[in-house]
Amino acid sequence: MGQIVGYILIVLGVVDFLLGNFAQINLTYFLGPLSTFSPFIIGGLGLLILNGSKLKK
Repeated sequence: MGQIVGYILIVLGVVDFLLGNFAQINLTYFLGPLSTFSPFIIGGLGLLILNGSKLKK
């Protein structure tokens, strides 16, 4: 279950990055100035979840 959530967060971070840079669509406008770093934060959380779920096996 943790792997699925991790992969979803990574994909969401990549989509947020691509849309923000190439289409000028801000998916996380509600975060204010923090929305600049949101793709990295979301993707980083996904990586942490993936690494944490692999340690439990």
